[in-house]
Amino acid sequence: MLKDMEVIFASFRVDFYIVGATARDYHLSAAEEAAALRKTDDVDLAILLNDAGQFNSIKAELIESGKFTAHPTEHIKLFYEGRIEVDLLPFGKIEAGNGMVFLQPPNSFSLSMPGFKEVYPFVEEIVSEDGLSIKLCPLEGIIILKLISYRDRPERTKDISDIEHIFDVFFNLCDENIYDEHFDLMDKYDVEEPNYFQIISARVIGRKMGEILKSSNKLDAMIKSMLIKRYEYWVEPLLEGLAD
Repeated sequence: MLKDMEVIFASFRVDFYIVGATARDYHLSAAEEAAALRKTDDVDLAILLNDAGQFNSIKAELIESGKFTAHPTEHIKLFYEGRIEVDLLPFGKIEAGNGMVFLQPPNSFSLSMPGFKEVYPFVEEIVSEDGLSIKLCPLEGIIILKLISYRDRPERTKDISDIEHIFDVFFNLCDENIYDEHFDLMDKYDVEEPNYFQIISARVIGRKMGEILKSSNKLDAMIKSMLIKRYEYWVEPLLEGLAD
């Protein structure tokens, strides 16, 4: 599917990166025991666009290729060969100043897209066996976007569950990076603490999130104000990491 889409995106000189559960599952697949608690067949693509007209043109081209069909009611959703559901999430110059995206007829509606533009410079690039270059949202970017999603829709408790699962497995996935670049944290917390490794992971992820949030004081303040209202064990080390 991505190979078929990439040809069309390239013809419009449009860049994109994978977000959501597909990006999460790729990162977690590095260790069998880190596998996500729930699976999804959906693919979310953040697409760097200039305006709503460009979005409509790309969508029309994808459908004209014969590989994609439109969702009957959701303007950003397509089906690939009738099997894979893909959401096109526009960000970039298409955004209004408040992070809102307004899509035009024939199906006018708005999307709230804060965070996607800030995460974009930090995406991770992989190359598939057949040479396709794919950009992925990093784990710290996934947490930023999930915190924003939860703020907008607090009934989505699965966002918090996903975040906590990342904290649970992060040390095992990234121990070399932690020892090489964040070894100072090993002595900052009591090793007898039941969540010792998860606390260190939250602090490291907080540091990485802080690098992303430097580009937006507004988004940084939003994330911090949301976190200080929560009482999970990982909130304090995450905030400490943001402050490092």
